Amino acid sequence: MTTSIPLDRRLAVDGGRPVRPPDRPWPRWPIPAPDAARNLAAVLHGGRWAISSPAVGDGPLFERRFAADFARYVGTRHCVPVDHGSSALVVALESLGLGYGETVLVPALTWTASATAALRAGLVPVLVDVDRDTGCVGPDDLDMSVDPRAVVAVHWASNMADVPALDAVTGPRGISIVEDCAQAHGATWQGRQAGSFGRLGCFSFQHGKVLTCGEGGAVVTDDDTLAPVLQELRADSRRYRDDRTPPGELDLEESAGVQGANFCLGEFSAAVACAQLNTLDAQHDVRNRNYRLLTELLADVDGVRLLQPAPAQTRTSIYEGTLVLDELPTGMDNAAVAAALTAELGRRFYCTDEPLHRSRLLQPWTKPLLAPLAERFAAIHADRAYPKTEWLAAHTVQTHHSTFLGTERDMHDVATAVAKVLAR
Repeated sequence: MTTSIPLDRRLAVDGGRPVRPPDRPWPRWPIPAPDAARNLAAVLHGGRWAISSPAVGDGPLFERRFAADFARYVGTRHCVPVDHGSSALVVALESLGLGYGETVLVPALTWTASATAALRAGLVPVLVDVDRDTGCVGPDDLDMSVDPRAVVAVHWASNMADVPALDAVTGPRGISIVEDCAQAHGATWQGRQAGSFGRLGCFSFQHGKVLTCGEGGAVVTDDDTLAPVLQELRADSRRYRDDRTPPGELDLEESAGVQGANFCLGEFSAAVACAQLNTLDAQHDVRNRNYRLLTELLADVDGVRLLQPAPAQTRTSIYEGTLVLDELPTGMDNAAVAAALTAELGRRFYCTDEPLHRSRLLQPWTKPLLAPLAERFAAIHADRAYPKTEWLAAHTVQTHHSTFLGTERDMHDVATAVAKVLAR
């Protein structure tokens, strides 16, 4: 690997000269799509700011337009938009009709919402370890001793879980798979989209995601029975009416098949989501091209590599670029490596989220209404260990996907900084 930038040996974090000068900015995020402003103006002046607003003229709600567009993109028959990714997980788990206190397997290496959604749905999340090569739960990590009724299969960072392999274990036992696709919009496994393998697929469109509308989410499914249930669970027991909505009426009818709550996606967010979806695949192409380049540039740097997907994953959706440090530099942990890379590049590098078995964000006993679930949660997890999760948490450093929306020169800067930090 070569570079035209002369470097002194002292790290920038120790007062040395950084690899990347501060006058060279990185790509910003989010990047408004060409149609975003026009869509927002249409909502602002169109008289319909919510799914619960009366129909005006013949124009469809952006919420319903996005539902159709995203279902078509993922390749499922149904999409039910919601206000947050965590809401998607809640209504997905509720739609399964499980009994109070039944168990759901959740990987220990994920954001807290994957587990707290189970608690909000009246279920007990049981944390399981992950595959060290992918960061995702695999069939060997499933714990059948707790009689699980569902598995939340999280696609992590840039890698998809092997849902077909999970289904080979869970399907014969009647255990439902809910895909957590918050980090996998547009990823494919043997040509098939993330979210279309499990009984349900859940997405987040939060600010940092590769498909964002600020805050939002969606549940996708091919299950014609669950689709109307999902609609009612997110719209106060109402679902889309089947006929054309007359002026002055709502797009929702009081079908009241199941008690719901209000998790509806607003029209402003839906308008942005419609626009951003049109740019998603082009951005994937840029990220993936740069990810491949950085993989090549790091091939000759000892002790580090970029996280790679399983061979069956045919397209990567990079939410976070993950450096795997097989050998940590002498005297440095991964947090120190992240700080050093941040100083060299003027771009934030960081450790992954705290694993759930020791996360301060997963403490159900702090909420009195969750007391019965919290007691069982604590009892189940009293003596559990997660060695593969712990290894990944201690040996990885990550950066946001927008890092990979830059140029080849940016990737050379990252590779140069990594080599410099590891050679200290």
